[in-house]
Amino acid sequence: MVLILIKQIVVMLAMMSIGVALFKLGQIDEKGVGQLSNLALYVATPCVVIRALAIPYDAEKISTGILVMLFFLIIFAVSVVIGRFGCGRADRVGTFAVVFSNSGFVGIPLIQGILGDEYVFYVTMTMVVGTLTFWTYGVLLMSGDKNEVSIKKILTNPNLIAVVVGMIIFFTIDELPYVVMQTLTGMANMNTGLGMVILGATLGASNVGLMITDTRLYKAIALRLVVVPLACIPILLLMPVPFEVRMVMMIIAAAPAASATSMLALKYGADYSYGTGLSIGTTIVSMLTMPLVLALAMQVL
Repeated sequence: MVLILIKQIVVMLAMMSIGVALFKLGQIDEKGVGQLSNLALYVATPCVVIRALAIPYDAEKISTGILVMLFFLIIFAVSVVIGRFGCGRADRVGTFAVVFSNSGFVGIPLIQGILGDEYVFYVTMTMVVGTLTFWTYGVLLMSGDKNEVSIKKILTNPNLIAVVVGMIIFFTIDELPYVVMQTLTGMANMNTGLGMVILGATLGASNVGLMITDTRLYKAIALRLVVVPLACIPILLLMPVPFEVRMVMMIIAAAPAASATSMLALKYGADYSYGTGLSIGTTIVSMLTMPLVLALAMQVL
């Protein structure tokens, strides 16, 4: 599995380099990156979610999925403690990066490549908890204003809507029509490439020299990529599910910081450069840390 992981990471790194090249050559500008992000957010990732749930009803998957949601909530709480104490109360951007991982652009492609499409089902379960915590704790953390927390934003989140649609299909339809399924598959297949090109283009647009001089960056990267996933191992040992499902959880826990780290920092007047550095820095460093952390988890779990 580690060899498959390394190969998958190399592929993703190659895709990121294409994004860097496209930006440097002027084929994509910052407006284009935003448009590609919308395509990924509103089309590709939701199609991945719906396709993962468009399978015949399976009671065992539901019971395991509920456990995944419960343990993901516990892991979220542990990440909050690590972020608050590790980064300090004043570093809201660093804390956000420690707590929220990039399960969409990085986690899902890795899980598809290593474990198979059927295990994306369990990622959708974490997305329910992730969406609720992102638009409540995450927004409150970044903004410092409880009035910014919006039920409307939670209910209209594309991923949550995709989970609801997918669950309706899961419980009511054994098999989608061929045309619908092929359309979902075609759109879902864009997710990995789009995500990596977006990250690469963002890297190409960033002032890397300025970011790496910020010493806060290194502490938050270490907490996000090493401390959080290692802290999750003893929690997952208590999880009465198959090994592959535990590895799904580990991949999400070991993934880089959410790409929204920089976007929310900009929106709420926090340190945007620092947030961008965390999004990009954790993505690059995760190419080295994920194989090591997951190799250790494989031995223990």
